[in-house]
Amino acid sequence: MRVFIAFAWLVVGLLAFQGPKFKPEKVPPYAKSAEAGKPYPKTLPPDRFAHPVLQKVYRIAQQIPGVLIQQPCYCNCERFGHGSLLHCHIDDHSAG
Repeated sequence: MRVFIAFAWLVVGLLAFQGPKFKPEKVPPYAKSAEAGKPYPKTLPPDRFAHPVLQKVYRIAQQIPGVLIQQPCYCNCERFGHGSLLHCHIDDHSAG
């Protein structure tokens, strides 16, 4: 019986305590649609990089700019002017 009462008080306490309200972090900038992101910024050429993985990353960025322009980047690069995940490929930012 004591275990039941202790458990009941625990449940009541947990229900009564709501804690801090969840506030999602600010979403970084991105285009709401592929059309809204036009004209797309020019990405760096893949052959600028020696590493094959980086070449592939930058090649994919060239192939799907309409997708990447709609993706926010969470590395805080908007502080130096990037406006979406596509913008990370206009310089060597994605290579780092």
